[in-house]
Amino acid sequence: MVKKTSGILLLALTGLSAPFWFSATRANQQTGESRQPLQTRQAVLQQIPPRVKPECERANSPQKPVSQAQESDVITGEMISQLTPEEILTRLVGRWEQTKSTSRQILTIEENGKATMIVEPQGLWTAVLGDRVTINIEWSLNQGKLTLRTIGGSPESKVDYIKQLWGEEFVREIHSIENKMFTLRDDSGEVNQKWIRTSY
Repeated sequence: MVKKTSGILLLALTGLSAPFWFSATRANQQTGESRQPLQTRQAVLQQIPPRVKPECERANSPQKPVSQAQESDVITGEMISQLTPEEILTRLVGRWEQTKSTSRQILTIEENGKATMIVEPQGLWTAVLGDRVTINIEWSLNQGKLTLRTIGGSPESKVDYIKQLWGEEFVREIHSIENKMFTLRDDSGEVNQKWIRTSY
């Protein structure tokens, strides 16, 4: 009789606790995300794509693929080939400067395919070229390569001398483009020109 009464009591207690156990289990499932380890939650957050537009904006704006090169401040290598000539031009237009042991050079690139380079010789080169030479240039872009061609300048005799020494056309591969700097490679693949932006 004692055993039978104990069994009925145990069954009754189990039956009464079942709703509470079910409620607790359900609550745990609903709050499972908040109890996940911090690392797991961060990993989930990192999977959310950046700059997601609201549905109404996406419906009204044309879909245009965004390349990795377009989003980056520093563009190098294959990323440059992803840019159109217009996008490269947008980054190159402005005034740039580089200083070497032989001269200080100031390059101004314009949108219309024209450019001007002011050369201020240093050291022994001042005896040959004087204090300042202005070179008028036509430029073009083709598959990540920048072509600079001399079309005139002053003093004319000094410009002619420069053309005899170094030629009148230079083709250089663009190695990198940043907001404040761009670099060019020579024919051997060496990065031999580093231009620093001085103004837009």
